[in-house]
Amino acid sequence: MKAIKYHGVHDLELIEIEKPTAGPGQVLVKVLYCGICGTDMHAYNHPGIFNWELVLGHESVGIVEEVGEGVGCVSVGDRVAVGPPGDCGHCYSCNTGHPNTCANAFQNTLGIGPGTQGAYAEYVLSKFPQNELFVIPEGMELEQAVLFDLIGVGFHAVRRSELKLGDNAVVFGCGSIGLSVIQSAKLAGARNIIAFDPKPTSRERAKASGADYVFDATEENFAAAKEILSHEGGAHVCFEAAGNVNALYGSISLCMPNGQIMVVGSDGNPAQITTAALSPMEYDIKFSFTYTKEEIYQMFEMIRTGKFKTDMFTIMKAPLVEAEQMIIDQTQGKIDVARVLLMPNGEV
Repeated sequence: MKAIKYHGVHDLELIEIEKPTAGPGQVLVKVLYCGICGTDMHAYNHPGIFNWELVLGHESVGIVEEVGEGVGCVSVGDRVAVGPPGDCGHCYSCNTGHPNTCANAFQNTLGIGPGTQGAYAEYVLSKFPQNELFVIPEGMELEQAVLFDLIGVGFHAVRRSELKLGDNAVVFGCGSIGLSVIQSAKLAGARNIIAFDPKPTSRERAKASGADYVFDATEENFAAAKEILSHEGGAHVCFEAAGNVNALYGSISLCMPNGQIMVVGSDGNPAQITTAALSPMEYDIKFSFTYTKEEIYQMFEMIRTGKFKTDMFTIMKAPLVEAEQMIIDQTQGKIDVARVLLMPNGEV
């Protein structure tokens, strides 16, 4: 079968590998869509993300083709999303109710862990089907289900935050994760949501997702945001979803005393903060990583019933052989969509 292998920065190769078979406790999934994640693009363009070879692809949906002996969670023909395994059941995180920070999940996640075979391929083999396969409910489109990863990060961040009904929220970065934060915050009952992004198209999507005010991050617009938030002296919760230090600094500047700053975006650059200036405000600075299994089921049900909208998450479809060109085009700003969906087995 065909697959795309990552050898290092700016080095992807279309290869032929043997089609896996499902052994005891395993499930073989035929990949219909796999999203090109920001992590994939970072690894393609920057050293230090993956210092190992692997077949990329960790945002996929497909059809169960083979079920190994002893598997009862899925059946042949089921439509499934393939997520991170998590829940090893042995580490401290798993045993204290935090499976999304499982100590053993990263290295076992298909398309991320060292030497794994992800879904930039015609088939993926799930070795942890109980934990990493999620049946897609009837009435939900595959194009919606494949967005589980990008929606899940923002969804989890809002659930992890202290945002309450009637609170004000600020969101820096209106890419796909920021859009998920905005819609989740609106559903959680935020009174005002102020969103910042330099791109006009991203600001339009932010408005469609539920933002009450959308701005470019200029000094004048910062002043306008502070005026909106003047009663409390800032936002109750600021979400940094852009993944850059300026967005972090902006979040700090617009957060109210005793408010919360949720760091959702990932950035490899160091940030400098002055504790003497921040300590008197007693900010709660919290990091947010990824979603839990239960949150995937929650998202699927909310999408299926129309409570969580997916229209603003624009997509573009491409064959597997164009994976590298799609990454390059997105990096260069030639493609402006929430997700490019690769189709390893052709048109769905």
